[in-house]
Amino acid sequence: MLCPFTRRVVGRNRGTIGQLMETMLKERIVEHLKTHRLQDQKQHGFTSGRSCQTNLIDFFDWVTKIIDTGGAVDIAYLDFSKAFDTVPHRRLINKLQSLSLDSNIVDWIRQWLSDRQQRVVVNGVYSVQGLVTSGVPQGSVLGPILFNIFISDIAEGINGKVCLFADDTKICNRVDVPGGISQMTNDLGKLKKWSELWQLSFNVDKCKIMHLGRKNPRAEYRIFDTVLTSTSEERDLGVIISEDLRVSSQCNRAAGNASRMLGCVGRGISSRKRVSAQATVQSTGETSLGVLCAVLETVSPEGYRHLRESSEKGY
Repeated sequence: MLCPFTRRVVGRNRGTIGQLMETMLKERIVEHLKTHRLQDQKQHGFTSGRSCQTNLIDFFDWVTKIIDTGGAVDIAYLDFSKAFDTVPHRRLINKLQSLSLDSNIVDWIRQWLSDRQQRVVVNGVYSVQGLVTSGVPQGSVLGPILFNIFISDIAEGINGKVCLFADDTKICNRVDVPGGISQMTNDLGKLKKWSELWQLSFNVDKCKIMHLGRKNPRAEYRIFDTVLTSTSEERDLGVIISEDLRVSSQCNRAAGNASRMLGCVGRGISSRKRVSAQATVQSTGETSLGVLCAVLETVSPEGYRHLRESSEKGY
């Protein structure tokens, strides 16, 4: 039987031993989920073989097929309030037990989560310690997979397209067909009930609706009696999505970041003195400028020539 290590273990091996135990348990849990086909196929976060890219590809593939045929899609971007910090421990244990995991593993995790305390420090003054009854420990090995298990049933009963990346949730419905808007409304209602049942709250102020397609009726949706804000542009896993599905905003952002980086590199090089540059050559046999130019050449020929000219002038 596996037993959790006490927090009183001292020495530099405390973190290593704990992480080793977590890794062993994680492997057992993942193997169990795969063997019994219990993995959430809609989840792309903290999942082997999946990533932000697979999430976005799955999303775009579904959406563009509808838009290309003249259809219309509504997308609900949903945001949880401190999702990882508010997972109720008792409900999490209940979900672990429902998966028919080895009872020793469930008992270990229960003990691992129990009797945790925290306090606040303000200007050197400590508050009274309080018992922690919710949240998966961030930075831990087990934390991500425990969160995935907790949220794995969020899409049950949802008729629309659901894409998950950890707690980042989006739901898509075709709305230019009869019953499409009602289906979206019903899906949001089911999510509301799930949120209330499992005590994982939505940050309604950050939840958004995006309307795609020329024939989109641009319906109004509510969750927790609050009208969701309509947006024409949303940043989704680092990629800017616009309601016209053009990539100009994303390209402009990437070009702007590259331009700022190039400017920083150029200013840094131009401020160097010849003596410093010569010292670098003598000590390393090659200037860092040469490496930078080799990289920048593939991105910006003009920037490369500018930096090369600066190097030749001795800046």
